[in-house]
Amino acid sequence: MKRILFYLFSIALIALFSCEDRDVDVDALTDFSPGILSATPADGGKVVKGDFDISVYFVDGSISPLSEGTVSLYDAADNQLATATKSLSGTRDSIIVSGSSFSAASLEVGMYKLTISVSDTKNQVTEVTNTFEISNLPFAANNNEMYAAGEFNDWGATAMTLVADYTWKLYEVELAGQWKFKNTVDWSDVDWGDSDCNGVVEVATGGGANTNCGHVGLVNITFNDRTLAYSVEPAIEYETNVSSLYLLGTFNSFQGAEYEFNLTDNNTWVLDEVFLAANDQFKFAENADFSGVNFGDDDADGKAEQFGANIQMPSDVSDAYYSITFNDKSLAYDINFLRLPSIGIIGSATPTGWDSDTDLEDNGDGTFSIVVYLVEGELKFRSNDSWSVNWGGADFPVGVGTQDGPNIVIPEEGNYRITFNPETGEYSFAIVPLYESIGIIGSATPSGWDADTDLADNGEGVFTITLYLSEGEAKFRANDAWDTNWGSADFPEGTAVQDGANISIAIAGYYVITFTPETGEYSFVDAPTYETVGIIGSATPNGWDASTPMMQSEEDAHVWMLTVELVDGEAKFRANDAWDINWGSTDFPMGTAVQDGPNIPVTAGTYEIMVNDATGEYSFTLQ
Repeated sequence: MKRILFYLFSIALIALFSCEDRDVDVDALTDFSPGILSATPADGGKVVKGDFDISVYFVDGSISPLSEGTVSLYDAADNQLATATKSLSGTRDSIIVSGSSFSAASLEVGMYKLTISVSDTKNQVTEVTNTFEISNLPFAANNNEMYAAGEFNDWGATAMTLVADYTWKLYEVELAGQWKFKNTVDWSDVDWGDSDCNGVVEVATGGGANTNCGHVGLVNITFNDRTLAYSVEPAIEYETNVSSLYLLGTFNSFQGAEYEFNLTDNNTWVLDEVFLAANDQFKFAENADFSGVNFGDDDADGKAEQFGANIQMPSDVSDAYYSITFNDKSLAYDINFLRLPSIGIIGSATPTGWDSDTDLEDNGDGTFSIVVYLVEGELKFRSNDSWSVNWGGADFPVGVGTQDGPNIVIPEEGNYRITFNPETGEYSFAIVPLYESIGIIGSATPSGWDADTDLADNGEGVFTITLYLSEGEAKFRANDAWDTNWGSADFPEGTAVQDGANISIAIAGYYVITFTPETGEYSFVDAPTYETVGIIGSATPNGWDASTPMMQSEEDAHVWMLTVELVDGEAKFRANDAWDINWGSTDFPMGTAVQDGPNIPVTAGTYEIMVNDATGEYSFTLQ
């Protein structure tokens, strides 16, 4: 019985030595099969590409000491790369194979194996095979490199360090705004973002969601490239009375981790941005589900009480973005207005892709709209150029967008009028014609019925021009052709229709003409007149101090003239000796000036100057 117990004890010791090197009194042992105390590279381990040695340490008992050992290295195709056999002695010995003997530094990244055999004086033999990897990395990982990129580094590439199996670390980075993980410097492979701020990123290659979860300040970032879980922790430890802080309110049904504060100083928590509407109610909570302590304000005096009443936004504040600061020691808090929101579209279907928003115009009735050319692809609506508030939907061309909803698929390239209501999420896409030009033609126009006079697109689907019209008739046309034309019996304003009647111009004069081809709405408004028009600038007699008056033409009240000596310099035209109405251009000696245009470059000389305050046309004629 004693012999059996001793034998079992000996086997246990061998197993112990084969796992790790420990301080053991080997000489006190008696008789057991030879064991492998340690081996480098280890079974299942990694070796960083470069020079390395093979080291194997053996152990045996004093009754049957070590006799001989063999160590061989093979590649994945079982080609032998190195082998060493050595006579061993005593209860502890080793075989060291220098890396230079098998050109370890030249071995490629990949899988390799060591076969190890050892015998003792009683011809007892132990054999093992270790498989290991030569890698560019010191630990197991799914990627060979990892970077963080975002607004904090202008979307560059800040390298992360592999610190354990699948675990990458970035130390003391000043984080702000949106960011991502990526596995190449140049975005040529995979990147990841956290769209729902749950601490686990998803593949976001090709313009997917960035991480924008309120992480700011000097932080350490940890990322597991197998589980895709990440954490962001302050790099500096501040004093605090709560473990974390969240804003819970009517805007998130008083639950959720979307609005998490950052600890920026001792006891000082900051939420950089949150959209708050009039009458919104909220509280500060240690946890995202009210499981810890929470704070409200019983007296609405800017100082909270533990488990106090909801804090309520006033009824007369703007629905806008605010920042909030809370001190968990003094319990004082501040709510600071940041900005009114913008509404934009972003995505592969939009002019700027996933890189930036194309903003919609605020219609003043709670809706936003734009006319924009879209290609086949996808898009979403966003508020304030941020993924914190975004809307998507599965329906097209009309639907109701929801927070973090699916990308809206644009099935057909075209010019669209997009309308969106951020309060209800309702959206619509309607194809509208894309015109190369919109012009006015007819007996009342300068070119008669022979050619169009083109209007200018203001960028919102409205076309305008200031033009002298004679008594006569006119119509609007698209692309200098009669295929698409609009007319009406009404003047000076109305709604024109395809192939409608000629518009009658009853009184000759300068008109500001406005036309919207999408709706057919038009107007003819008398061009404004001015008490005075003058020229001002470094080229003029009075410099930039005062306008030099021009004389009004007796034939045309909108034409002003002056003969004057000018020096080398610059000039502009002004109305009523004020900068409210001024015209400029880059052209000399003639051109068409526009409101707030650039200074006109002037060459010295005596000139007869003419400007039309309705059309902006001007000339400098050398005398």
